[in-house]
Amino acid sequence: MPRRTCGFALLLTAVASLTSAANDDVADLLKQVRAVGPQGAGAPAAREACDRLVARGPSVLPALLEGMDTSDTVAANWLRCAFDRIVDEATRKGGKGLDADALLRFAKEQKRQGRARRLALDVVEELRPGTRTGLLRGWTDDPEFRHDAIEQALADLDRDKELPAEKRVAALRKLFAASRDLSQSRAVAAKLKELAAPVSVADHFGFLRDWYVVGPFDARGMKGFKNVYPPEEKVDLAAAYEGKEKKVGWKRYRSPEATAGLHVALVNLREPLGDAEDAVAYAYTALEVSEAREVEFRGAADDNLSVWVNGTRVFGFEEYRNGVRLDRHRFRARLKAGTNTVLVKVCQAPTDPAHTEPNWEFLLRICDATGTGLLFKGALPEK
Repeated sequence: MPRRTCGFALLLTAVASLTSAANDDVADLLKQVRAVGPQGAGAPAAREACDRLVARGPSVLPALLEGMDTSDTVAANWLRCAFDRIVDEATRKGGKGLDADALLRFAKEQKRQGRARRLALDVVEELRPGTRTGLLRGWTDDPEFRHDAIEQALADLDRDKELPAEKRVAALRKLFAASRDLSQSRAVAAKLKELAAPVSVADHFGFLRDWYVVGPFDARGMKGFKNVYPPEEKVDLAAAYEGKEKKVGWKRYRSPEATAGLHVALVNLREPLGDAEDAVAYAYTALEVSEAREVEFRGAADDNLSVWVNGTRVFGFEEYRNGVRLDRHRFRARLKAGTNTVLVKVCQAPTDPAHTEPNWEFLLRICDATGTGLLFKGALPEK
């Protein structure tokens, strides 16, 4: 081998070794940051590691973003601070060393952690104003930027005064299908209603609305959550049971759809069953499913919530006077092909002067892992 060629090869080897060592060093520093624990355990080492990462400058920003791609919020916050310090210093120098292309590539990767993607795009927008708007127009199904993209699309539609009504309806229907946020879905639904093309937000979110309900059963001493009542052993829609004060039987109840407020399809048990205290009620429904699949249930109840799917208890949570919030509880279950049954148990706390609202209610919906509502054909029989 000629001497010059040999020397060049040795130089390449040396550069590669130095690059590998530098990369290994960055990986070690990230590892030190990720090792920080609760109550500040490992904080001094993490702080030193962050300082050393900051000293490396903009070249480590992609590595910091990858490090933030974690469910560990403590470690992610440490790395976020290092990221901000590097970006702030580079910005003071006119953006020198900031690789907008590398940051944009990360922001476009939907599999990455949303907060880190948003952070990367914020920097790109500073370097290349207008980038965000251009990207959002194609991101209505993006898991992190979906809400922003739909807002952008709605603003575009509002500006386009010449768009024919049928095309506006088609565009709004597409945005409605993509929406996952309650207030945003309602806003799109309101626009469609103005164009004589109404849609159901409750159905869009997969809320279960058609039920048979029964109660109240006696739960004296707040024993209702643990106590077993006849509907848990067998659902017989024609049966009459010994209730809290009299015989009780199943009543058909369909929850109304609310177009405003916190709740969409609240099952208010006081409407069909009346007021009660220290009591238990059940709600039962049936669905027709074309093929077996795993789904996610999301719901909440006041008070407590227990759910059986096809006779198997899949969820139970005991907490009195807890209030009802959208998607407070999430749990998965497998639906079979054919008819599936859902039984819900809700307790009611004893009277308490400190709580003047005797709410007795629940929400329950079915969706996929992304929150996309799943609507199945009802299979409740007539009594």
